[in-house]
Formats: sequence, C-alpha cells, structure tokens
Amino acid sequence: MKLKLEPLRTPGLSNMEAGQLIIRHLTDLDTIDPALKTDAPLNTYTNDLGQQSSEYQKGLAQVQMNEETQKIVLADANRDKANSAFGAGLKLYALSDIPEEVEASRSLNILFGTYKNLSTLSYEAETLAIDKLVGELLSPAYSSKVSLLQMDRYVSRMQNANEAFKPLFSGRMVTTAMTETYDMKILRTALLNKYSDFAKYVLAMAKATDNPLFPNALNLLNTARKYYADMLAKRTAPKAEKAKPEA
Repeated sequence: MKLKLEPLRTPGLSNMEAGQLIIRHLTDLDTIDPALKTDAPLNTYTNDLGQQSSEYQKGLAQVQMNEETQKIVLADANRDKANSAFGAGLKLYALSDIPEEVEASRSLNILFGTYKNLSTLSYEAETLAIDKLVGELLSPAYSSKVSLLQMDRYVSRMQNANEAFKPLFSGRMVTTAMTETYDMKILRTALLNKYSDFAKYVLAMAKATDNPLFPNALNLLNTARKYYADMLAKRTAPKAEKAKPEA
C-alpha cells in the first residue's frame, strides 16, 4: 500500500475549523497504545501542538466575544483579497505576447515579491507594509509600468482597503480581547506551520521505518484530513456548479 498524506487545503479552513482540526488530531492520537509512543520527536511535536492549540483557543474565544473584532477581521480579509488580486494580475501579464508588458510585469513582480506573505503578518505590520508597497508602486520608478499594464485600479484597491482597515484597528479598545485578536494571525500561522511539519514527519517515518506507531498515526491523521477536505469540497461545490456555462 502506498503511504501518502490526504490533501487538505488548510487556508480554506475558518479560524474555528483550524482549531478544531488540531483538537481532533490530538484526541485521535491519544487513542494509540501508550507503549508505542516511544519516539521522542513525535512526542515533542504533539506536546508543542497541544500548547499552541491551547493558546489558539484562548485567542479564538476572545475574538468571538467582541463584535468589533469581527469588523477588523473582515476588513483585513478585504486587504488580503486586494493584495492577491494585484499578484494575480501580474501573473497574467507575464504571459503576454507584448514584450513591454512582459518586462513591466517582471519588474513589478520583483517589487511585489519583496512583500510576499503579507497576509501572515500581524495587523499593524501588514498595514505598514501595504502603505510602503503602494507608495513604491505610485513612485516615478514604477507608476508608468503600473499604467502600462492598466493595473492602477488594483493599486487603488489595495490602498483603499488598507485605509478602510486603519480606523477600525486604531479605534479598538485596548483590552485583553483585542490584544488576543491582534495576535490571531500569528497564532494561526504558527499553529498550522507546526502541524504541517508534524504531518510530514509522520509520513516520512511511516515510509522509512517499520515502527507500527507511524502507520497508525498516519491513518488517524488521514481520517481527519479527509473529513475536513470533504467539508471544504461540499462548501465550494455549489459555486463551481454555478460557474458552469449553460448548455
């Protein structure tokens, strides 16, 4: 039997679902015979995931208790979409049959690449980074290239989304709830990165050793991953059906 890790698009999970996924894994792994759990790295991974999951749940609870934080989360999601739209536009022009457009896309993509992973930054850091990116795109060095590709509206979209976010975040109440919300992006990124490393480790060891611990752990991981993958597939299926052209 070929050993593999069930595919799961974790960015598609909501904050609540991401937390539930880790709890499900930790609960399932607890059912393995303790006598088999002699692998130090695996035990370290599960302990770390348990601690990070606990902190994540505290932050998640704080977010849910404060209505204002939801407005901040939505405004931040709009910024992330605007940034993604700009990047997607650059990729399209990279395939242009007009050399000038290809060169402009290449130059802008180099600049945009220095601001990669904006969505994983803390709220304040992302705000500052978008301000700087937009400032450079509007500068004489890059504005003509933006205009050549007719991407001025994408730059404006990033700028407007960032400006809309600022008053929501700066006007927040300085409470524990808001402090936890400020860290939710960092908490989620750290938790899912640790989880990704853990899942890859289990898969690698299942392939490399005959220790029954790892096939058991891999099977438990895959069962939960498939459940969440199927849930995401059902969620996006109606949209895919609507997108199909009529006969």
